[in-house]
Amino acid sequence: MSEDLKTGQCLCGEVRFRFSTSAPGLQACHCHQCQRWTGGSPLIGIRVADVAIEGEDNIARYHASDFGERCFCRKCGTTLFWKMQDGPVDFLCAGLLDDQTGLEMTEEIFADRRAHWLRPWKDASQSTEAEQIAKFDAWMAGREAGGDV
Repeated sequence: MSEDLKTGQCLCGEVRFRFSTSAPGLQACHCHQCQRWTGGSPLIGIRVADVAIEGEDNIARYHASDFGERCFCRKCGTTLFWKMQDGPVDFLCAGLLDDQTGLEMTEEIFADRRAHWLRPWKDASQSTEAEQIAKFDAWMAGREAGGDV
């Protein structure tokens, strides 16, 4: 773990995280699945590295697509993270962080699926559904070819 260690937890505290951030900014995902999963729009998360999880037995997993896995606390229902199937936890929901000081939105994905009532974040990069699906397809192709995931 790096010296810049951060912590977070679900609503009931049964799932806890210790991690370092791998990128300083927040990402907003506007895909239709995230809109339904969060009950609004979008799913907002932060890239993380070196994640240590306490209470992993309390994490339920839902395979919502051929590539993605949505994870939540089976006790309180808190949305925890989205990850590539068989990939590491590298993205946590921002609301889990104990300290959210200094975080800023830097990226919006599936931006063409953004709810009409939500305005873009100023200065955040934008990518479309087609661009993100191409990235997921490349990841899947690399996994099938025996590459790093």
